[in-house]
Amino acid sequence: MKHFYCIVSCIVPVFLLLVGCSQTEVVLAINPTAPDVAVNVNIVEPLGEGTRTTEQEATEIETVETESTENWIPLFDGESLEGWSIPVFGGDGEVEVRGGNLVIGRGLMMTGIRYEREFPTINYEIRYEARRTQGFDFFAACTFPVNESFATFINGGWGGGLTGLSNIDGFDASENETARFFDYRDNVWHRFRIRVMEDMIQVWITPQDREGNWGEEKRVIELETEGRELSTRMEADLYKPLGFTTWTSEGQLRNIEYRLIEQ
Repeated sequence: MKHFYCIVSCIVPVFLLLVGCSQTEVVLAINPTAPDVAVNVNIVEPLGEGTRTTEQEATEIETVETESTENWIPLFDGESLEGWSIPVFGGDGEVEVRGGNLVIGRGLMMTGIRYEREFPTINYEIRYEARRTQGFDFFAACTFPVNESFATFINGGWGGGLTGLSNIDGFDASENETARFFDYRDNVWHRFRIRVMEDMIQVWITPQDREGNWGEEKRVIELETEGRELSTRMEADLYKPLGFTTWTSEGQLRNIEYRLIEQ
């Protein structure tokens, strides 16, 4: 089935020129219930009813926020897997440290790593850099705690570009209002920053170009969590409370760190 989506992603742009419809309409028409299906595009685009205009959405999601470099605590030393464990999902790829990077290898399905030390559950930020070096699926999904609950940030979901949070009120990242399409270039580093507060989850992405220059930080998710039910798909259960996973892809991570946020 995934090979089918890859073929579709190649022919969609030509089809759009001929019939004049949007990529989102084509994807949903192909399979409106498929989990995290994505078509790579060069902009971040929301799904669902009540979508704002391009100008309004760009103003909201491309807000740049300058953050202090102080008080960040490393979770990965760049040399070993100390403090981490490797759950067995089934058909896992190899997890290792290579060239100073945490490499989560390409498996038949899920491969991942779980943090085993104390970690906050609210009022914190976690940031990391990651790149996809093989495959066409999510390459550094982050499962993280939110008070007594958990959520997973998906980057490059089924099809390669879907970005969002799983799950919100029982709906995964392809089916709730956090769904976005983002153009993740293979073998290029991306910086992710997740902020978890009492009533809000926010996510920013900063991409690099082919020359290694960092671009502009963009806010891609801002979810008010009051009155919402947060959960994870069962595939992510092994990686709670904090973990990183890939799906039929190899992902490399570095500079994994977190900090507390004072209220």
